[in-house]
Amino acid sequence: MFMIGRLLSMLAKASSLIGALCVIAMMLHVTADVAGRYLFNAPLPGTIVVVANYYMIFLVFVALGVAEEKRAHISVEFVTDMMPARVQTGFSVFSGVLTVAVIGVLMIAGYSEAVKKTNIGATMEQGSQMIEVWQSYWAIPVGAGLMALIAAYRVIATVTGQRNGLNETDINAKFIND
Repeated sequence: MFMIGRLLSMLAKASSLIGALCVIAMMLHVTADVAGRYLFNAPLPGTIVVVANYYMIFLVFVALGVAEEKRAHISVEFVTDMMPARVQTGFSVFSGVLTVAVIGVLMIAGYSEAVKKTNIGATMEQGSQMIEVWQSYWAIPVGAGLMALIAAYRVIATVTGQRNGLNETDINAKFIND
């Protein structure tokens, strides 16, 4: 069971690397476009489409699994913190199951849309160019799938009481705002 958590953590780490590479590529691409536009009067064609339909999509959706692994999603616990540990665990399992259900719907819908866009070879026009964007639709089901796997695994580990092997953020970590 622990090894499954380690594998999911490695997948989340790979997703994090992809996200970091997207940020770097986006930064370099936009900088080159601005420099080309204002220094040489020759902007890079398709920058807006590539940034909006590739970098941003991959950045947002591959990060879903990372955020789930680190428990970095927003949560409000002012009432549940006062409840017994057993009740808190019950709420944690319930929220995990609900997360898997909602993200599972997103994953299925994203997969369906990605298949449609792939089949028609979806493109977007910028200026006089047509830029293929169908590939970016696959980031949605992949990112949502990783998040659903991690959430489902965490529920199973919580219910069975086993160590989960995920690289979670330490609950007692010092934060800047403390």
